[in-house]
Amino acid sequence: MENASKALLIAGAVLIAILLIGVAMLIYQGAMGGIDQAISSMSQQEKDAFNAQFTQYEGTQRGSNVRAIIRNIMSNNSTNQDIDGKLVTLEVEGVDNGNLEPTTSDLKTNEMSAITSKINTGATYDVTLEYEPKTGLVNKVKVTKSGTSK
Repeated sequence: MENASKALLIAGAVLIAILLIGVAMLIYQGAMGGIDQAISSMSQQEKDAFNAQFTQYEGTQRGSNVRAIIRNIMSNNSTNQDIDGKLVTLEVEGVDNGNLEPTTSDLKTNEMSAITSKINTGATYDVTLEYEPKTGLVNKVKVTKSGTSK
């Protein structure tokens, strides 16, 4: 009789352990996909609205439009600073960056402000966009002064 009761206790303990492991796995999976799931579940209209603030400047642009897109990037990154999937990096070529490297990506807001003042409003620049394959959101803007090597 004692063996049967011990067997039942052990079986109960095993079932409780399996239940606890299952609950822990559910909590872990829920925590891991939080932000990525929110971004991937964005409707196509929401993605288009996010991208529209950058896509309107794609192609050959005057310096004033380049300044505008850099201001859009700074505003977007400030608004979405806690959401990695919505942060946009900036890469600039052919602009006198002062003490920054000639090609700098992942510029901070104050560095973007410094670059903005270096953009010649009368010059032309080529603006290209890169998209995050997983989400379809713009994640990088490349600005190259027209006439410089890429």
